[in-house]
Amino acid sequence: MHIEDLKPVVAGLLAIYAILWALPGTIMNVVVALGDPQRIVFIDKQLSKDVEKLHANWSCMLFTNIAIRLYGYWITYPFIRKRVSTTSKIFSLFMWFNCLGMWSFIGALLLSQL
Repeated sequence: MHIEDLKPVVAGLLAIYAILWALPGTIMNVVVALGDPQRIVFIDKQLSKDVEKLHANWSCMLFTNIAIRLYGYWITYPFIRKRVSTTSKIFSLFMWFNCLGMWSFIGALLLSQL
């Protein structure tokens, strides 16, 4: 079996996960972006390099900026997870579930173009 034969299978598996993740991922993003500001403040405290600088700008709490920032956290989570100071398994599970969802979209799109 060649690598070329595996590309459609891997792209298909990634696409299936991305499709299954799309609705819960969207709901989670909406809950964080439009819900209680303390949710994004907690996530910022866990993952942001400089929380004070981030929150010094009032526009950081606009729902569009929160949603974009949350997507960024989900994509970069494998690289910035060492910043997390909480021991919460729910937070870790939330971040990994959404990280895999974002990367499955990226991977499926990239593999479909090759």
